Amino acid sequence: MKRYQTPLGRVKGLGSAHAGSVSWLAQKVSAVVLALLFLWFAFSFASLYGKSFEEVLFWVGTPMNTVLLVVLVVAGIYHAILGLQVLIEDYVSKTCQRIVILSAMRVILSVIGVAIVWAIIRVGFIVSTMMMH
Repeated sequence: MKRYQTPLGRVKGLGSAHAGSVSWLAQKVSAVVLALLFLWFAFSFASLYGKSFEEVLFWVGTPMNTVLLVVLVVAGIYHAILGLQVLIEDYVSKTCQRIVILSAMRVILSVIGVAIVWAIIRVGFIVSTMMMH
């Protein structure tokens, strides 16, 4: 079998890591999930046009809408992390700088995602307790 790798590449172990296909597939699956959830969100939210603040809160607090909104946010943050990771890995050449930027990006997006999910769940609990009384 003929080897197309240079001797230096063989010594350094550079070449395909055989790990890109999992990330690629995860990004494609999250894109499909996001497309479906965005269609649901766009049509559902459009139906709220002209409604009062309380009616919008009630819509967010409905259990199905709460769960779907949380899934939309989590899938969006996950998809953003995967996409930005590819960009950073491709365009930041210095390893130390790349690691710092990747770590900061993951932390920042994770904090934003947790804050949004917490807000959605909080609204859901507030609405459910209002309905009980």
